[in-house]
Amino acid sequence: MDLATGTVLFQSSGDKRHTPASTAKVITTACLYDLLGRDFVYKTKLLTAGTIKDGVLNGDLALETSEDPSFSRGDLASLVLSLRNFDGDKSGVKLQAVKGKIYQLSPNNGADNFHVHWLLEDFGQEWMPVSSSLVVDKNIAYSAGIPSTIKIDDGGSSLNSVLDGVLSADLASAFLIFDESTQTAKLCRGIASGSNGKPDPKVHKDGPFVVANPTAFNLALFSSTLAESGVEFDRRILRDSKVPGFLAKQPTLVLAEHSSKPLPQLIKLCLYESDNLYAQQFLRTIAQIGLNADKQGGGKLASKRTSDLEERGLARIGQWLSSIAVPNAEVILFDGCGLSRKNSVTPHALNLVLRYMAQKHPEYLDLLRSQGAGKGESGRFRFKTGAMETVRGITGVLDTAQGKKLAVTVLVNGHKASVSDVRIVIADLIERLRRVNIKEANSKEDNKADKTPTAAESN
Repeated sequence: MDLATGTVLFQSSGDKRHTPASTAKVITTACLYDLLGRDFVYKTKLLTAGTIKDGVLNGDLALETSEDPSFSRGDLASLVLSLRNFDGDKSGVKLQAVKGKIYQLSPNNGADNFHVHWLLEDFGQEWMPVSSSLVVDKNIAYSAGIPSTIKIDDGGSSLNSVLDGVLSADLASAFLIFDESTQTAKLCRGIASGSNGKPDPKVHKDGPFVVANPTAFNLALFSSTLAESGVEFDRRILRDSKVPGFLAKQPTLVLAEHSSKPLPQLIKLCLYESDNLYAQQFLRTIAQIGLNADKQGGGKLASKRTSDLEERGLARIGQWLSSIAVPNAEVILFDGCGLSRKNSVTPHALNLVLRYMAQKHPEYLDLLRSQGAGKGESGRFRFKTGAMETVRGITGVLDTAQGKKLAVTVLVNGHKASVSDVRIVIADLIERLRRVNIKEANSKEDNKADKTPTAAESN
C-alpha cells in the first residue's frame, strides 16, 4: 500500500483474514498510542483520606494500581521508602505506623486474567502471562526472591493429577500458586528440556515461576516490603471490594507515587521483545479509556460494563479501528498480544493501521524494529514480526530506493515448507519491494501483464 495515497499496489488475498500472531501487537500499541499520546505515564500511588501526626497515619492506606506492565520489586521498594519518609505534619518524624486498613484500589472487574485458548498453542509458558491490575516483575517469580514472610510449599507437583500429568509430560513451565489464607506460595515445576534436548528437572529448580494469581501474590509482596521498612500495620491487605464502607471517603492525599517511563519507551520494549504481558496490560489500559468515555457520553460500551477489562479493551479497539476507517469485518481479536489462534486479521487492515499512524503519529514508526537503513531513509524497513507453529508474519513500513513509503504486510498461515524457507521467501519479497519501480509496477498491474503475487499485501 502506498502510504501517501492509500492505493493498494500489489496484493494476493490481502482482504482475507489470517492468524496474525504477534503482528497483532501493532494494532494494540497503535490504538493505545493514539488514544493516550506520547507523554502518558503509568502512576502507581499510595493514598489516604486520613491524617498524619507524629509519624502515625490515622486512617486507611490505599494502594492505587495502574496496570503498569513495567512495575518491579525495586519500584515497589522505592514507593514504600517514599511513604516511610513522608512527613505530613512537618514534625520531622518519619511514618512509623498505619492505624487503619490497608487495601488495594483498582478498576472494577480488574481481576487477574489468563486466556485459556492460548493453550491451543502450547501449555502455559513464562511468555504466556497472567495479567493483573498490580503487576510486579511481569508476574514472574523466582524461589530465591520470595520474601521470608511468605511460606514456601516446595512439593514440586501441582494441585491435582491432571496438572501433574501435564507437568511430567514436559508441556508446562513452572508456576506458582499463592494461598492467601496461609500466606503460602506453592511451587509447581514442569520438567523442561535442557540444552541437550532431554528432560532436565534442574531447569526449573529456582524458576522462573509463572504466578497463577498475581494480585494476591503481589499484595503479599507489598505487605512484606512495608513490614521490612519498619512501618507497623495490620498485616492483612484487603481488596477494594472487601473494605467496609469502601470509598465512603475518597482518598485524595498522595503519600507516595511511582511513575513509569513514558509510553513510547514501554511500547518500544513491547514491540522489540514481543512482550505478551505488556500487550495484555496495554489492552486493559485501553479498556479504562473506553470506560471513561462511555461514562461521559454513553455509547456502545454500556453493555460491556460487567465484562472483564480485556473484553472492554477489545470493544474499545473495535471502536477505534472503525474511527480510522478499518472495516470491522477485517479484524477479529480475542487478545491484545496475538497468542490466540482465534485472532483473525487481514493484511489490508494492518496496512491501514500503519498508514494512519504514519500520517498522524509518524514517530510511532520509530518504535518498530528497523533494518536496512543506509544514508537517509532509503531502503529502511521498520517492522513487527509474528510467529507460531505454521504461522509466520511481518508488517511494517518500507522506504523504497525510489523514495516511496509502502505499508507492507505478509501473513503466511498453514505453511508446509520449513520455517527457514518461509523466512527466505519473505526476506526476498521485501528486498524486491525495496528496489521496485512503483510507476512501472502500477502500469503492469493496470495492464494485467504481471499476475505474480509479489505482494505488498499478501497471504
